[in-house]
Amino acid sequence: MSQHLENSQIPFINLSVDIDNFKDHSLGDLYDRAYKLHESKELNDHDFNKIQLAISEILATIEEKNKDHFYVRQARLTDIDELENMVSYWAQQGENLPRARADLIRNILSFAVCVKNNAVVGCACLFVYDSGLAEIRSLGVSPLIQRQGQGRAIVEYLLSRACKMKIKKVFVLTRNPAFFERVGFTKTVITALPEKILKDCDNCKKKDRCDEVAYEYNFKG
Repeated sequence: MSQHLENSQIPFINLSVDIDNFKDHSLGDLYDRAYKLHESKELNDHDFNKIQLAISEILATIEEKNKDHFYVRQARLTDIDELENMVSYWAQQGENLPRARADLIRNILSFAVCVKNNAVVGCACLFVYDSGLAEIRSLGVSPLIQRQGQGRAIVEYLLSRACKMKIKKVFVLTRNPAFFERVGFTKTVITALPEKILKDCDNCKKKDRCDEVAYEYNFKG
């Protein structure tokens, strides 16, 4: 960010305060706000173009420095084939429930994907119940590149999303409790999650021989 100064003195800028004003907003959120202001004529073409350029430069810089690493983002409809393959693979392994392609499309906004070299290498869904309780579902990482932090990054991304939505509790049913303990989840019991029982458990083939453990993450405050 550059600023023309009338003299050689550089003003003090409290960056922490400025950043705090935007820490709960993604670049997409900022672009959408700018776009709406531009559409309503409250933002002129010159300023809107500056914002677009700044966002493009930020993304280009991140991509350049991160090209050999993974990152997590909101899922898009263009990810649907890779997303479907990932969910189907882990459903076949018995780790997750199967999801129809149409269901994935309808719920695309609830999914986050982990991307490396422009390929989807992991995914998970944040399913929100009517009560405001949320569940992390369909978590899976490519078997070719596991244990590199992708699963944790996806879960932390969804927890951040849940926090922004003011959700108080996120739970998960898992066969890998050690992983979720490392991310900050604590053990609970399935019977404490009536929404889950009504949603999936009553119709699950493994209802009477369930080998999953319930874990929950409670937000403070």
